[in-house]
This record gives sequence, C-alpha cells and structure tokens, in this order.
Amino acid sequence: MKTISIANPEVTVIIPAYNRAELIGEALNSIFAQTYQNFEVIIVDDGSTDDTARVLKPLAEAGAIRYIHQENLGVSAARNRGITEARGEYMAFLDSDDLFEPEKLELQVEYMQTHPEAGLVHSGFTKFDNHGNDLGYRDTSWFSDMIYPQMLLYWTTLMAANTVLVPKRVFDSVGLFDESLRIGEDLDLWRRIARKYPFGFINKSLARVRVHQGNTSGNRLSVTDGFIEYLEQAFKDDPSLSMQFRRRAFSRMFSTMAYNLLGENGSEALQSARLNAGRAIKQNPLNAHGYMAFFSSLFGYNLRYSLIQRWRLIRASIMSRNRSV
Repeated sequence: MKTISIANPEVTVIIPAYNRAELIGEALNSIFAQTYQNFEVIIVDDGSTDDTARVLKPLAEAGAIRYIHQENLGVSAARNRGITEARGEYMAFLDSDDLFEPEKLELQVEYMQTHPEAGLVHSGFTKFDNHGNDLGYRDTSWFSDMIYPQMLLYWTTLMAANTVLVPKRVFDSVGLFDESLRIGEDLDLWRRIARKYPFGFINKSLARVRVHQGNTSGNRLSVTDGFIEYLEQAFKDDPSLSMQFRRRAFSRMFSTMAYNLLGENGSEALQSARLNAGRAIKQNPLNAHGYMAFFSSLFGYNLRYSLIQRWRLIRASIMSRNRSV
C-alpha cells in the first residue's frame, strides 16, 4: 500500500496508558510492525506513577510517538484527549497491554476507503494470557450493517475497542466517549454510531486482547452496575424504544452477567450470579437464560462450569437467530 509522509498521517493510533511501563513497549512494537505505515501514535499517559514516562521518553524525543501527560481522569478522558489532538483521518485505539496483528491497519483502511458510508469497521479478536497462550478467537460478526436498536439486546460476544477503526468525522456527528461512564463507555459510543451508520466487519483476528489472571472475578463482580448505567443512558437517549424492548434488553444483560459469574469459584460470585439471574427473570419471565443460570447455580463448581460452557454455545446460536427480532 502506498504511504505518504508521517507529517500528514492517515491514521492516528491512540493509546491510553496508566502504569504500563512493563507492557507498553510490546504494544508499540505491534504498531510499528504494521504492514501499513502511514500513521501517527499518540500516547496519553493518564497520570501514571510508575516508569511509563521514562520508558516512553526516548521514543517521544525521536519523534516515533506523540506523548501527552495528564492527571488521572480515566480511560475515556484519555481517549478523548487523543482524538482531539489527532491529525489522522481515521482513529484506531489500542490498550497499552494489548496488541495489533500486522495487517490490522492496512485491511481496515482499505475497507473504509471502499465503504465510505460505514461509521466504523471492526474485526474479530483473539484473547491471550500473560504467558502468551492463545485463549481462542472471538467472533463479533453479529455487529455488522445496521444493528440499532437490536444491539441493545445482544450480549453474547461484544466488540473490542482494539479492533475498531473510526473516521474522525464520525465523532463530530455523534460525540466522543462519555467520560461519566466507567464501564461500557465503548459500547455507549458504538451505540451512538450505530444509530446513524452501518458497521463494517472483517472476519479475521486483527487484535490480541490480554487476559490478566487473577483480576477477572473482581471485574465481573463490579461490571453489572456499569452496564445498568449504560442501558439507562441508551433508553434516556431514545425514548421511542418501548418498555417491552427495555425489559428484554435488561433481562438479557442480567442473564449474561449471571453466566459470566457462574464460571467463577467463590461464594460472592455465586451470590451475585443468583442475584442477576433473578433480575433477568423479573425483567422478562420468558427469558430462559435467566432460569438456566439460576438452575446452574445450584450445582458444585465443576459441574456448574461444564453446564455453563455447554449453555454458552446454545445461547450464542439463539442470540444470533434473534438478531432480527
């Protein structure tokens, strides 16, 4: 692919960073190894207290990156700062502990150039652990074409911010990341884009998302409240959506959170799983997922985990068929 001077980049890659001195170099290497080279890299250091600034200083002095330091305001504020400072036509996002695959930018720029009507293009992704072990491909192909408002009902496998490429002009139309949301801020932005534009999808893993062992359970215990806030905002923005639709959306979210917690081993996670299963049933008594989640919570961990793995496969198939409902 033909490229032009980096003084006039076509793509801006934005990395929000907070205390990632040990991993951010690996993330940057995955950008520098891109088959498409007409990009700039903006790193917004969100108040790091480790050696992040020292690690990045040589790259900033060499002009390989643009380094911006701000007080700790959260990932959305860091991404928004990067967007406002960007010179590129397209925005890409990479978390400081994750990776791009080599063809990520090339394939997505080509897609946007041939599909200018799209509000964004994204791809599947692969999860991996700190030891480099591959944890499998995640297929997010459901999120393609015009998907609003049905996307509010879909919780099976969500898009990853690292897979997205967004024209900068789209932010002028729908706004930036909502800095008041601490969880689901990316979903909220995709929702606002989906109301106006079709989504593009490349059926290939173009990003690698790191799973940090030891913090998954804690994240899942706190995430439900954040998703409640996200859905409340969605229905506030679009009062034309019916109460029945609202209940279905909340019910499916609660049952998905219950499933996620059932895979954890511990009394607190189990109690939260049962709470969310009950919420799912209350919102929509016809939601079979809620009953199955509650039923599974009555078994021991090993059997429960096995049941949930099987049910997730069934649920993914059902949710896919329900896309047009």
